[in-house]
This record gives sequence, C-alpha cells and structure tokens, in this order.
Amino acid sequence: MLGSSGDIPPLPEIGHPESYYAQQAKRADQFGNPHAREAYKVGQYITLALDPRLDWEKKLRYFQHALRGHCSAPQVARDHLWLFYGQLADLVRRHAGAEALRLASGEDDNWAGRLRFGTPREQLKAEAIVFFRRLLGDAEKCPEHFNSEDWEQLRILRHQWL
Repeated sequence: MLGSSGDIPPLPEIGHPESYYAQQAKRADQFGNPHAREAYKVGQYITLALDPRLDWEKKLRYFQHALRGHCSAPQVARDHLWLFYGQLADLVRRHAGAEALRLASGEDDNWAGRLRFGTPREQLKAEAIVFFRRLLGDAEKCPEHFNSEDWEQLRILRHQWL
C-alpha cells in the first residue's frame, strides 16, 4: 500500500473478486491515499460490470459510474495525475468495449446461425434493431464509455444486420 496521497498507484489488475477491490479501497482510505482508492474503486466497478448474469443496462451503469465517479483528476492536479486518471478512464472504456463486443458477437453468431436455418432476415433485422439500440443507444457519435475503435467495430456489426 502506498503511504502518501501524492503517490501514483499502478492501474488495478482486473480479475480479482469484487470484495478484493472493496477491501483495498478501504485500506487506501485508511492510509490516506485517494488515488489508490479511486484505482481500486475502478477495479471494483469494472468487476461488477463483468458479471455475466447482468444485462447490458446494468453493466453500463457500472461502467458509467466508474467513469464519472472515479476517473476524474482533482481540479488542481499535476500532469502525472491527469495522465493517471486518463489511464483509469481508458481502462474502463477498454473493458466496456470488450464486453459490448462480446455481447454483440454472440448475437451476431446467433443470428447468422438462425439465418442459415431459414429464419427470415427481416425478423433478425427487427431483433437487431432492438439489441443495438439497447447496446449503442441512438447517438451517432461515440459515447464516453467506449473508445473509438470498439465503437467502430460495434457499428460495423450493427450495419451487417440493419
């Protein structure tokens, strides 16, 4: 654990149980290290969002909370802190994009299989409209929770069905 609030911690390693990040965030608070606390909170919310039992809307709430609540540098911060908090935000975006791509690829495979077995393309298109509206929203520009590369890949997948 880092001892001073000026120390920059490493980015959280994703893959631990949610309770690990919660405990580490609490320890960071006890040691007076707000940056480590924010890093562990980001790890905690990414972990919560990656729960396979959740639907996209719940996952998205966790990703957005991590971005809005834990990826902002203090208003008066040095460059290295701005960089650190930008890296935390990028970590959230990478995981949000990967999760959205995983979900979209699964649906893409499902629809392709059903198309081969005779499901009318118009029926699949109607399902895809609903799915991609839920996943991507109605905006035509990349939302804050995706990086541009993942956003473009998701748009390509969407375009194949719409």
